[in-house]
Amino acid sequence: MNITKFLAKDEGSILLFGIGLSLAGLMIATVSINVASIWVTRNVLDGIADGAALSAAQAIDADSIYRDGLGTDLRLNERLARSKVNQFVLVADVRSQVEEFAVRSITVSGTSVTVTVQAKPRTAFGYLMPISKPLVVSAAKAVNKVR
Repeated sequence: MNITKFLAKDEGSILLFGIGLSLAGLMIATVSINVASIWVTRNVLDGIADGAALSAAQAIDADSIYRDGLGTDLRLNERLARSKVNQFVLVADVRSQVEEFAVRSITVSGTSVTVTVQAKPRTAFGYLMPISKPLVVSAAKAVNKVR
């Protein structure tokens, strides 16, 4: 078989393969960047939830201490805990760090508080997900104990 005849029949198939490979690489890079944006948003929300929960854990119910004395458990004031979370969100200016930030729930149970927050990540190629943006949720729990 003559190799010259074989190469003459190529007719640009390598070019199509190269274009297809480039598109596949571009798609992989796009997905990787969007996943990294979601991961970064999750880490930021973890820090915000931790700070808010620690702030709320300082909302000690002083009336119960005066009434029952200081035992091994410091009961938390639910109203004050919610106020501390909202104050933390304002002071830390978390709304500038993530998009569409919201405190999903604040659960106070005796000596512990659980704060759940949510936000939407800033995806670099968000236009490729036109139906809906992913929602990232993070929760943190803080317990107030006397040692």
